[in-house]
Amino acid sequence: MLNLKRLAIPFVVISLAHILAFVISIYLLLPLQAQYTPELAPYASLLFLPHGVRILSAWLMGWWSIPLFAPTALFWHWINFGVDGFTLVGIIGVFSGIVCATLTFWALSLVGMDFRLSAARKANWRDVMLAGCIASTINTFGMGWAFEHNLATLVGYFVGDVTGLFACMFLLMLFFKATR
Repeated sequence: MLNLKRLAIPFVVISLAHILAFVISIYLLLPLQAQYTPELAPYASLLFLPHGVRILSAWLMGWWSIPLFAPTALFWHWINFGVDGFTLVGIIGVFSGIVCATLTFWALSLVGMDFRLSAARKANWRDVMLAGCIASTINTFGMGWAFEHNLATLVGYFVGDVTGLFACMFLLMLFFKATR
């Protein structure tokens, strides 16, 4: 049976983390990046922190991360593109990012690489980074297919996703170290 109380705290944490990651990536880092890489599309962040939130959410919440992540992903899509962004292609682009993370962890578990936490399995940052790189590849192809971006933009997406995941994991490591 669905326990909404059990999902309330993860929803709030994921939503706040996603909002914070998006604000930092889009409103702080992207303008700085535009000064140094003007040839790169103005929306391909080379340090895209929301991918880190997406991967960590999928790793910890599994399939539940999709409905927990979707509201803020759709909100940010609306902030960036307005109502005009809600075309079929726009929605495919949004859900490419949301689903790629969960799909990657699921597919890896099918081939014997189940990275989920359990009593017998501890967290391993290499596993999460591997899944994040694979998910970024899926997302990059999805975005390329949906929006017909050039190769430089697709490379920017991939680099931004991977560095964003690494930065999120590094910040979490520092946070957990400081709270010990």
